[in-house]
Amino acid sequence: MNKIKAKSLPFLVLIFVLSVWANAQNFKIAPNEAKQRIDILIDGKLFTSYRYEERIRRPVLLPIITAGGNFVTRGFPVETRNSETIDHPHQVGFSFSYGDVNEIDYWNNSPYRTPKELEKMGTIVHRKVLKQQGGKGKAELMTLSEWINPKGETILFENTKYIFRTEGKTRIIDRETILAASIDKVIFGDNKEGVLGLRLARELEQPNDKPLKITNEKGEISETTDNSKITGEFLNSEGLIGDKIWGTESKWASVSGKINDENVTVAIFDNKQNLNFPSFMMVRGYGLLALNPFGRKAFQPNLDERKFVLERGQAIKFKHRLVIYSEKVALKKIEVDFKKFNK
Repeated sequence: MNKIKAKSLPFLVLIFVLSVWANAQNFKIAPNEAKQRIDILIDGKLFTSYRYEERIRRPVLLPIITAGGNFVTRGFPVETRNSETIDHPHQVGFSFSYGDVNEIDYWNNSPYRTPKELEKMGTIVHRKVLKQQGGKGKAELMTLSEWINPKGETILFENTKYIFRTEGKTRIIDRETILAASIDKVIFGDNKEGVLGLRLARELEQPNDKPLKITNEKGEISETTDNSKITGEFLNSEGLIGDKIWGTESKWASVSGKINDENVTVAIFDNKQNLNFPSFMMVRGYGLLALNPFGRKAFQPNLDERKFVLERGQAIKFKHRLVIYSEKVALKKIEVDFKKFNK
């Protein structure tokens, strides 16, 4: 490199950085306390909402929308759209919960449960926003929640940080979750129900020949065997597909499909720093992407039962990533992005 080029290099780098910054998408955080939600907007359009209505029984991100303007989340039962399935009404949006914490179920709770069932179910309650910041290229939201048992006792404090950003047409949500025990002993039992879960839009379900109950916007229920728009193809880091993924250990899991005219791939990443990495996958063809670091025997009966204990004042941290591609992405590309997340 001659002297003129060498001197020009820092200036050219500066110009490049300024150009990238100028073209970066603008993120805005818009709280709405009356509706118990916080909207995250990209260039004025909704990307996702942090929702904490009592009826959901836990904080969730709902909906989640692609760069092409399509929903990757099922709306039922909170904001039901036409032709959505109505199974598992506790599976709402993108959330973190578990089926056995001191023998209390935080995963399956919903308004559809009977009073008897609710005697063994807990609620995760949003308490306050610790930080909210939008800007060029990304947004950040930090929240405090409490895990409350049926007696009304707080057993866990949850601090969660969400980072929302984009890479071209790819949208990324990083979630850092810290759970701290507020009582003498909190035991996470061996259970399949959890932990980090995403309930998918109808188009990203796996084709199914059996009759399924669906609803419309008015709440009218019917049955269908129509698979004409059902395009979900599930894949994990080990190269397994479809129903073979459930109950296996994986670094990540994904689903690809087509929503309207947009090709989409959605992937959920574990992190090497997390407890019991790699997690067992709670992946279901009916439309669920989830990973579970606590369960083991619940997935593989031949393995020993596993428990994790937090004493009062102790805490555990998890890091996860959700990636929404506006294209059909192969294993190799997802693996590259997974490695970037795990540097």
